[in-house]
Amino acid sequence: MAIVEGASCGLQVVSTRVGGIPEVLPEDLITLCEPTVRSLCAGLEAVIALQRSGNVPSPASIHVRVRNLYTWRNVAERTEKVYDRVVGEEVLPLDRRLRRLRAHCGPVAGSIFAFVAVLDFLFLLLLQWLMPDGVMDLAVDATGPQRQWRQEKSHKNEAYS
Repeated sequence: MAIVEGASCGLQVVSTRVGGIPEVLPEDLITLCEPTVRSLCAGLEAVIALQRSGNVPSPASIHVRVRNLYTWRNVAERTEKVYDRVVGEEVLPLDRRLRRLRAHCGPVAGSIFAFVAVLDFLFLLLLQWLMPDGVMDLAVDATGPQRQWRQEKSHKNEAYS
């Protein structure tokens, strides 16, 4: 969340295009670079030039925008959307996961990653044996009866979604 904190302080942000960062801030508040030294240097130089020319929003206006983007309700809604999307994805069986690792990561790294995945799977089986699913507490549905407690999106946050 250091990226959000930087923008919340009114700073222009320079980051790489990895790990979901592009979705964190609006395009005009972040300069995205490739994950190389040359690209990051070029991004920093571009932001410094913008700052010197005065063609950036004021720190106070950036702070207000970021403050409205990251209310607890807004973050919870975004998190729920991610979970809803993930729940709908196909869960691959272990053998297909291992083949995909080898195909996408190459024969050497893919084999190492596949080995680690098998170790993770065996560790999961051990944990399930030590604490079976039946003895775990289930999360309570906090949306209330017939999911009535869901709040509609507020109009002031729609502009930044």
